[in-house]
Amino acid sequence: MPEGPLVRKFHHLISPFVGQQVVKTGGSSKKLQPAGLQSLWLQDTQVHGKKLFLRFDPDEEMEPPGSSPPPEPPQKEAHKEGAVDPKQDGEPSGQKTLDGSSQSAELNPQGEDESECLEGDAPAGDAGRWLRVSFGLFGSVWVNEFSRAKKANKRGDWRDPSPRLVLYFGGGGFLAFYNCQMSWSSSPVVTPACDILSETFHRGQALEALGQAQPVCYTLLDQRYFSGLGNIIKNEVLYRAGIHPLSLGSVLSAPRREALVDHVVEFSTAWLQGKFQGRPQHTQVYQKDQCPAGHQVMKEAFGPPGGFRRLTWWCPQCQPQLSEEPERRQVS
Repeated sequence: MPEGPLVRKFHHLISPFVGQQVVKTGGSSKKLQPAGLQSLWLQDTQVHGKKLFLRFDPDEEMEPPGSSPPPEPPQKEAHKEGAVDPKQDGEPSGQKTLDGSSQSAELNPQGEDESECLEGDAPAGDAGRWLRVSFGLFGSVWVNEFSRAKKANKRGDWRDPSPRLVLYFGGGGFLAFYNCQMSWSSSPVVTPACDILSETFHRGQALEALGQAQPVCYTLLDQRYFSGLGNIIKNEVLYRAGIHPLSLGSVLSAPRREALVDHVVEFSTAWLQGKFQGRPQHTQVYQKDQCPAGHQVMKEAFGPPGGFRRLTWWCPQCQPQLSEEPERRQVS
């Protein structure tokens, strides 16, 4: 599924439509019933981790906006959605994850709580005014144009992707949402302190989580502590920090855990800024055969017992696995 930086780009593209009325709807979603959104006003949009929240109201009265703009505006505004070709963004190009799990499994990453969402046809009264959007593996948002097939499917058909939801606005533009699940919520039930791209990201909470006696590659994907962090970020920051993905967090020294969190924030922020500037994200080990030092990169699927196993790339020489004895700082 799209990771935090890309979902924030989606948020940026949707923001200009805030304050406009939905005059027509379309899409293939059967659970949501797109027609229920017609005549509603888009009043706000927020992004938290890998999820978008859109607020709709039946009238034009605006409440104080709760959305926050991205760190800086893009230098170029495109009509097309912010997601570049999946290959350029490091995403796999097939219809399944590389570890064999289906796209739908990607909609529930470890640690995310789905219980606050209430599915229904339309918001009722003061409740359920927020539409929660959870993207699948190739989820995207397109502005004022539709996604087109880039290659034939397995049957040889050049069939364009079908949007789950299309919103036409009174201002003349439209939004098309692809490969996503949508449900109504009374409010965005989120914890900004766990969002890796939030100004209120709680480093202390993240560091405490990394100290658990479990492989760090499991903890990094736990959205309770690293909301917005996905498989690309996981692989890249572990390489940059020189940490083996199966190293137990409890054996890492405090400075190494600090450095790992630094890499999480720096890599994610750089990816977001690259999105705004139209630059593709360059990875060092994700889906690579060799690391920048020229060493062979290993690849294997790792995951917690009973959880999703995600393909992991690492360099055994640059990221040696630690023993189960805690690291000790050398005293000079």
